[in-house]
Amino acid sequence: MRRPAALVALLGLVAALLAGCSPAPAAAGPHFEVSEEPSRVWEPVHLRLVSLPPGGRVTITANALTGGRWTSRAEYSVPSSGIVDLDHDVPVEAPFTGADGMGLFWSLSSAGGASATSPEQWGGSTVAVDLAATIDGRRVAARRLHRVGLISAAPSRAVSEGDVVGDYFRPVASSPAPRPAVLVFDDTDPGTPTGVLAASTLSAMGYPVLLLSTYGSEDRLDPVRTLPGERAVAALAWLRSQPGVDARRIFVFGTSRGAQLALWAAVAHPELVYGAIAPAGTTGLVCPSPVPGPAVTVGGDWVPCLSGNRDPSPAAVLELNRIPGPVVLGCAGQDEQLETACGWMDAAASVRPPHGGDAYVRAPRATHLFYVPPYTPLYLPPPPAAQATEDARVALWSAIGRALNVRGP
Repeated sequence: MRRPAALVALLGLVAALLAGCSPAPAAAGPHFEVSEEPSRVWEPVHLRLVSLPPGGRVTITANALTGGRWTSRAEYSVPSSGIVDLDHDVPVEAPFTGADGMGLFWSLSSAGGASATSPEQWGGSTVAVDLAATIDGRRVAARRLHRVGLISAAPSRAVSEGDVVGDYFRPVASSPAPRPAVLVFDDTDPGTPTGVLAASTLSAMGYPVLLLSTYGSEDRLDPVRTLPGERAVAALAWLRSQPGVDARRIFVFGTSRGAQLALWAAVAHPELVYGAIAPAGTTGLVCPSPVPGPAVTVGGDWVPCLSGNRDPSPAAVLELNRIPGPVVLGCAGQDEQLETACGWMDAAASVRPPHGGDAYVRAPRATHLFYVPPYTPLYLPPPPAAQATEDARVALWSAIGRALNVRGP
């Protein structure tokens, strides 16, 4: 999801849409009320279907064309008020249980049964979603919604300065005060390109982000997957020096294999790092496998790491009490890549005294990719784990937003 320069031209158009949108004119019969149109893909939208005949049932469908046709459907009983509020009303029949205002969006499924695996389609691009309401097979209301994608909202530029290779995402909206910034470790989870998605989302939320190519430029990737500590230090120094960045509130962000790298950077350099976000990974350094080697080196020397042992214990956890600001961790009980994820999180909680802004998100029924931003079907597992994973995404990203707003010393 690298950003072609021409796409930045979309910013003016999207800004105009966001600034100039207004509610749809009131209709006499059944119609959809929408909290925001267009809305942002990284935020929820609030929907109500009003002026319905009470006492019956209404079926609401959602359709999106993005790399094919994607659909979802939910049926609701209409109360005496004639209003179905998707945030609060429980559907009679749906691919999700309980009240879920964004259920029709994340439960979109393709006609051919394909999984949503394109960050460009389900995060980068703006997607039109057509809503329709039917009663007894007759359409009574329809509305098209636009979910503004991250390519327009979070432009980036390439960075290649010595050890600092990656992409810098500077928020579109300027802030009168310096903002916390985030160093995201990229290329740490082969086959699942979630680093760009996380960096784009954080930038769209208003935070400057450096997406670091953790193991070097693409043509010189380290096959052993070892992080030279000097590369992390250089990236932190570069980020701290950028205009509009609050150098006292620098966060590191890593998921899966990158979680331990983010935590190591925060522990090793508390003078440079304020807080750490590190879900779905170990909280101690584990040597890469199957090729033996260090996870991190400093001056060419190995930083001690666990070899052939993924069992968590307090003794194996990094000294997380050295991190001055918030730490956000998370684990999935059905993690197919790290079965001991919750054990690692519990071990971390046992050695770190409580700090303001800390969050430990436990998702017993979720799967590994619960750290992907919510509200789309991207990388969701099949039901019933889909809903648990989506719920965990909402909880995790809410915790991330809170932690980034915690004031430093």
